Amino acid sequence: MAALFAALPLILPSLETVGTIATIAGTAVTAAGTIAAGKNAEASAKFEAQQMEAKGKEEQAASQREADEYRRRKNLALSKLQSNSAASGFTATDPTALALADEISKYGTFQEQMANYGGASRRAGLEDQAAGRIMEGKAARRGSMYSAAGTILGGVATMADRYNPKRQTSSTPSYRYG
Repeated sequence: MAALFAALPLILPSLETVGTIATIAGTAVTAAGTIAAGKNAEASAKFEAQQMEAKGKEEQAASQREADEYRRRKNLALSKLQSNSAASGFTATDPTALALADEISKYGTFQEQMANYGGASRRAGLEDQAAGRIMEGKAARRGSMYSAAGTILGGVATMADRYNPKRQTSSTPSYRYG
């Protein structure tokens, strides 16, 4: 039994060795975690960007339906004007009826164009936001790589300090005045 206890220092690693292994493992785990966080941030940003782009397409489609509804109302108003004019005894070429029809047509077309413009503008804004999110994701991933590199270098520096302690220098100069 005494021989077993005598051999333990040869079998079990020293605390210094355990500390070294723990430092290396901790550095590796921290670096891997930092890289994984950057990759996840990039993936999340890409997904969010895809959602923004889809919402932009939906906004534009909704504005096109809105423009179609304005066109329908414009045509209905023009038809009603023609019907009322005919019922009142006006002709199709009467100046008042033509002026009213022109105003209805202009205003209806303006509403259609504004609806389409609004949808296109909202879509462009969402697509710009999506592009920004993708850039943020890439930057997060790039930053995580630099951070991981810093963690690894910090671990190397810790190991270097542990195995190459700074030498004590005397505070008195080696030369004298006098």
